[in-house]
Amino acid sequence: MIGVAATWAAPGRARAEDDEAPKEVYQVRLAVDAPIIALGAAAGLLRATLAAHFIDRRCPCDPGELNALDRGTVGNHNATAGTVADVTVGLALAVPPLLDLLDVGASTALVEDVTVMSETVMVAILFQQIANIGVNRPRPRTYAGDPEYLDKDEGYLSFYAGHVGTGLAAITAAAYTMRLRHGERIWPWLVTAAVGGSLAVERVASGHHFPSDALVGVAAGLSIGLAVPWLHARSPGVRLSLVPGPGDGGLAVAGTL
Repeated sequence: MIGVAATWAAPGRARAEDDEAPKEVYQVRLAVDAPIIALGAAAGLLRATLAAHFIDRRCPCDPGELNALDRGTVGNHNATAGTVADVTVGLALAVPPLLDLLDVGASTALVEDVTVMSETVMVAILFQQIANIGVNRPRPRTYAGDPEYLDKDEGYLSFYAGHVGTGLAAITAAAYTMRLRHGERIWPWLVTAAVGGSLAVERVASGHHFPSDALVGVAAGLSIGLAVPWLHARSPGVRLSLVPGPGDGGLAVAGTL
């Protein structure tokens, strides 16, 4: 018989720490993490090096081939929204490490945190590049016949929204880090939701992405922003293991939260 057992523990309490030292919440192994970070960074060069060999510039395209949700955004071209999105994603990448420095100072904990945050961003970039080039979807402005996009590779990298996925992954990782170190807080998750929603709206309004691109970007950003830190956490919040079951000698799945 398979049973289920769960035990609860305060999040972030991985081990006893010196009161004067910042709590180290991540376990980093550079032999594994450094190649992943390098791979993600290399993937960012795909647009400049390999994209032209895989992208089919097939437009002019008929907006009628789009689903009803996406079709209505063809023709969007809000330059201000595009600029705000660029600034927002830049802040999402730059601010968390600075806040972490203020929180833990120049310490081993800071190095571990920044390594995990960097790896989160690079994994997000890696998945985005694979999707962009593999799906080869024209942007809304490409469907609208914008000459700035119609005959350029960038005009065919709509799926999925990289600003949304990357920015949200960075903010989610920062919120998860704070949860591990200081316990659950509501405001980091509110900031995460605000940044993700803002980026999604801005990228659609600017004509760079369809709503479906933005929604997938949100899902990817949240998933990666939680998964990468969770895999590194000394006390990840959820841990599953098999233990002897009660009574009949079966097995039980024990979860620690």
